Amino acid sequence: MINVGIIGSGFIVAPFIEATKLAKGFRYVGIAARNEEKLKAVKEKYDISYYSTNNDDVINDPKIDVIYVAVPNGTHYEIAKKALMAGKHVIMEKPFTPTYKEAKELIDLAKKKNLIIFDAVTLLHMPNYKKAKEIVEELGDIKMVDLNFSQYSSRYDKFKKGIVLPAFDTKHAGGALMDLGIYNLDFVMGIFGVPKKLQYFPNIHKGIDTSGVLVLDYGKFKVNSIAAKDCRAPMNICIQGDKGYLKCDYASSLITVIRHVNNAGEAKEYRLNKHEECAHYHEYMEFKRLVKENDLEKAQEYNEFTLKSIKVLEKAIASGNIKFKTK
Repeated sequence: MINVGIIGSGFIVAPFIEATKLAKGFRYVGIAARNEEKLKAVKEKYDISYYSTNNDDVINDPKIDVIYVAVPNGTHYEIAKKALMAGKHVIMEKPFTPTYKEAKELIDLAKKKNLIIFDAVTLLHMPNYKKAKEIVEELGDIKMVDLNFSQYSSRYDKFKKGIVLPAFDTKHAGGALMDLGIYNLDFVMGIFGVPKKLQYFPNIHKGIDTSGVLVLDYGKFKVNSIAAKDCRAPMNICIQGDKGYLKCDYASSLITVIRHVNNAGEAKEYRLNKHEECAHYHEYMEFKRLVKENDLEKAQEYNEFTLKSIKVLEKAIASGNIKFKTK
């Protein structure tokens, strides 16, 4: 049994617990956050042993093996570093950190201490994503890639009224690219690697990107990636080659169904993910395996991908002239 401590009490905690319940082998020992009312509710609902308003109580608990970091983006680094120093494995909610420097320091620290620090990106471990990578090999020369992850945020209504929550706060490294665009970026980079050039064209309000278009240049083909929290549209992934195309009408965080259509119009559909209602299931099955088998080599391989992704993300933010005000 893997004993888990949770830092944070936001909406992402519930999907984490539901996914790890499906994956089995996880016990929830402690949870810490500022809002005591929320903590009480989460503790009772999910049978967590105790709660605390002091993060250190959970981080330093000797009964806990793993710390799940579910706090605003700007404080990921601080919490993760404390957890690693306390000898805990770490699960990092996306985006891993706002900067490459922070990500590299945490990953190097985990390696030094023979611990696992895991980037909780849903799509990389999904069977449908692995199938998509195979299909791309059959599409011939890739010509165009298009992704749209537009999801209207209830927090945007408050943002327009002047109430700035972490999802739209430069102090917490918020914004559309960090929240949604990271999934598109990881989808593309997991298949095609690091782009040759990039440019982010954001819609900026009060210093933060509420939506935007990230263009990635791979030389022979281009990628158009839309992420939006201020409007909604049909989700889309489409990879076009000179021998056919791959299509998915779901967000890049889900990839529930993919279709492969060749130039003759012959189509095949794939629905390989288990527990479609729980997008996080496969990532926590893999995390459990890494811990149980102490597979540090594979964990570090995942970390190398994370570093490449964060470096590109950091360049994209800079190209859009977005300046975070985190410490």
